[in-house]
Amino acid sequence: MDLNINGRTALVTGGSKGLGYASAAALSQEGAKVAIVARNEAMLHKAAETIDAVPVMADLSDRAGVLACVDKSRAAIGNPDILVINTGGPAPATFADTTPEGWRTAADQLFHFTIEMLSAFLDPMKAKGWGRIVVITSFAAEEPVANLLYSNALRAGIHGLINSIAAEVAGTGVTVNAVMPGFILTDRMTGLGLDLDKVAASIPAKRLGQPPELGDLVAFLCSDRAAYITGQAIACDGGLMKGI
Repeated sequence: MDLNINGRTALVTGGSKGLGYASAAALSQEGAKVAIVARNEAMLHKAAETIDAVPVMADLSDRAGVLACVDKSRAAIGNPDILVINTGGPAPATFADTTPEGWRTAADQLFHFTIEMLSAFLDPMKAKGWGRIVVITSFAAEEPVANLLYSNALRAGIHGLINSIAAEVAGTGVTVNAVMPGFILTDRMTGLGLDLDKVAASIPAKRLGQPPELGDLVAFLCSDRAAYITGQAIACDGGLMKGI
């Protein structure tokens, strides 16, 4: 299937590893000119070389770094046709573990970061009459996961944001969607200290997902073929989520 994104420009944050890297690789394979953002210089350049992407060095942990990322990205590829917003998850916590500072840090990392990126690149897409925005969230946004309270709360809010914006811009040629990875074998997954065999057994597909499986979904949502899909949160989880 030709996704008709050959020659499009794409910006993927957190693109040096994991789900961001898989998304960037899938877009690059489809012929998009991809810029990937990360703060680890060695990993960034290695990833960019591997998938023929443009490296953008930026630390997205605070607003100054996000604004610098916007400027550097525009200098590298202009205003992107495709924006994939991806960031690492906040620290594990129960409500008893949360702190005001922890909430502020998690909100900056997930919610405020997403808003800054949308604020920077949504209007140019509208003016062009074509754009694709995909935000990588988590199945925890719809089915909360024990000990991931920051993520449970803030990612659900991001889904509300996405759905609202998608309705506002649906007539402009811009789509805005979320993808919800389930248990996919990334560094984040292994870093949670879970029994991966037990986790795999709990999934109807009886295995963990692989990052390219999520990347292919992202690439499709960024294509002309997905022009009538917007305001959605689509799971890639091997049947894990039980909601209808």
